Amino acid sequence: MTAQRWEVLTLCGNYYENVWECDGKPETFATVDDADAALVEHLRDCQWAVDAGDLDDMPTRDDFLIAPFVEATR
Repeated sequence: MTAQRWEVLTLCGNYYENVWECDGKPETFATVDDADAALVEHLRDCQWAVDAGDLDDMPTRDDFLIAPFVEATR
């Protein structure tokens, strides 16, 4: 049995999906706290981009969800 991994899901239309990736695979985190820290960093980077004029609008925390990662089966 493998340890539970966590992912940050982004609201896309009416659904949440993992659009974050690392080395071509969905980015996952060892703990909820690690996923939350990555999300906080992402939101901070978005704020910096808005402040610099590189991004028109900033996502809100409500646009994201941290959830257990479930491997997709094909």
